[in-house]
Parts: sequence; structure tokens; C-alpha cells
Amino acid sequence: MNETAQFVSDLNIARFLDKLRLEHDPAMRTVLQRLLIEEEDKFGGNVERLSTVQRHIAEGNRRISLQKALVAKLATNGEDIRSAEKALSNLVEIQRIFEQYRQVILDTIDRNERYLSVS
Repeated sequence: MNETAQFVSDLNIARFLDKLRLEHDPAMRTVLQRLLIEEEDKFGGNVERLSTVQRHIAEGNRRISLQKALVAKLATNGEDIRSAEKALSNLVEIQRIFEQYRQVILDTIDRNERYLSVS
């Protein structure tokens, strides 16, 4: 895929992630997850894609840590934490998607390496 297509795809992924982080409607979340996965699948399983997914996972871990700290702070102050917990749940769900996708890429790379070593 050329650089322009990669750039557009990266923008689409960022947009879907931003929407997923804020969306609470289950039907819309399902649509956004499907669109995210379809966009990621355009590039197949290669080392470059793995690097991008690893960056998403690292960023997700950072966001989850910050959100957990926010939930704890709100709870300590006796404030309503429902909205913050929903946001945390969204982040955890996104993280799960990327971790599963990382495994798909790793499996694909492994299969390709085994195929090439046999050939």
C-alpha cells in the first residue's frame, strides 16, 4: 500500500479510536469496532503493522493508567464515578481489540516465516 493510503488509513484508525473512547451506545460501538478492525486488516500481518499496533497498545496502557487514577481520585473525593468508569471500560475494550489483533499479526508473521523456511 502506498504512503498516501497508509496516511489516510492511519487517520481513519485514529478517528475510529477517538469515537470508540467516547461512545456508549452498544450498537454504535459494534459498528465502530468493525470499522476499526477492517481498517487494520487492510495492511495484513507484517512487522510494520505490528509496530503500529504495539504503539496503540502502549498508548492504550498509558490512557488506562491515567483513567484508573482518575476513577480512584474521584472515588476518594466521594464524587460520582459512573462516567469515568464507563470511559475506563471503553479504554479496556479498545485495548483488548488491539491485543487480539497483535496476536493475529504475530500468528501471521509466524506462519509466513515457517512457510518461507520450508520453501
